[in-house]
Amino acid sequence: MEAMNKPDKPSADQRLRYMYESIRQRIGMLHYPPGMMINEMQLANEFGVSRTPLRRVLQQLSYEGLVEIRNGVGTRVTDIDMKTFKDIYDLRILLAETMGSLSPNWVTDRHRKKLDEMIERARDLREKKNIDGYANLSNDLEALICDLIGSKPAREMTDLLYYQVARIWCSFLPNLDWDGVIGETLEELKGLSDALASSDVGTFGKVRATYLRLMLKKVSRYISSD
Repeated sequence: MEAMNKPDKPSADQRLRYMYESIRQRIGMLHYPPGMMINEMQLANEFGVSRTPLRRVLQQLSYEGLVEIRNGVGTRVTDIDMKTFKDIYDLRILLAETMGSLSPNWVTDRHRKKLDEMIERARDLREKKNIDGYANLSNDLEALICDLIGSKPAREMTDLLYYQVARIWCSFLPNLDWDGVIGETLEELKGLSDALASSDVGTFGKVRATYLRLMLKKVSRYISSD
C-alpha cells in the first residue's frame, strides 16, 4: 500500500485507524508471520500511545481473525486457514459481481488517475521482481475498489475479506511464475481502467470477479497438491 501518512495532529480516532491499518498491513504482507507474538510495549512506543488504545486495535484484529489474544500469554498472529480460503474467495467474487448494484459511488478523475498510476507500477514490477511492491499494489487496488462501493456494509465486508486472505496469496507468490502474475495483473488493471473510462462500475466489478476466479484457481492447485 502507498505509505500511510500519519496526520500531523491526529485525533484519537485517527490514531486508532492509523495503528489498525499499519498492523493489519504488516500481517497481510507477512511482515508479522503466523505464530509471531505481538510485542505490545514495542508497538505502543512506536505509535506513541499507551497500551489501552493499542489493545482496542488488537481486539478489532482479533475479531477479524488475524490475531488471537490469550490471557496471561499475549497476542499472537493467527495461523493461515487454508480450509476457508475458497469460501472467502467465493464471497469476494459475489461482492465484486454485484458492485454495480450496491449503491456505487461516482467515478471521478481521481479514481482514473490512481488506476493509471497502478498500471505504471505494475509495468515496473515486471522489470524487477518485488513481492512487497506487488502486495502494496494489491492493497492500493483494494482501497480503490472499496472507495467505489457506496454501501457501507458491502464496503466493510469487501475490505474484511480481502485482508483475511491477503497473506495467503502473498505466501504463494514466490512459487508462481512472476511474468505470468504481472501479465495477468496488467490485463486486469487495463480492463478496470477501460470500465472507469466509461464510469461503468458494474463492468468494473465483473472484470475484478474474473481475476479473482483466476487467483482462486491458481492457489487452489497448490493447496490441493499439499
